[in-house]
Amino acid sequence: MGNVSEKVGARIRTLRKQADLTQQELAERAGVSYKYLGQIERGQVNLSVEKMVEIANGLNAAPSELLDDGKKGAGILSKARFILAELSDNELAVALDMLESLKRHSSGD
Repeated sequence: MGNVSEKVGARIRTLRKQADLTQQELAERAGVSYKYLGQIERGQVNLSVEKMVEIANGLNAAPSELLDDGKKGAGILSKARFILAELSDNELAVALDMLESLKRHSSGD
């Protein structure tokens, strides 16, 4: 397959490992077989947009993150998104307050 398929597959593998998911767990979340997911991660198949969205949802990531070329902080943001997706509404509100306080402190406001 092409270079793009290999890069997307490698990015999916990276995000899956950062989320501490096995291929089987992600495959179940995305509604695909673990064998197919393995082929995707190895860049052996062309990934449809629909499957890309399903895999991104399984990773609690935006589909655009699967196309990310490793920009600064991308891995950290992906891991944070995964953690935040599992919080309750009240916990999310607290996390947002903490982030806003951190930003204010960092900006010197």
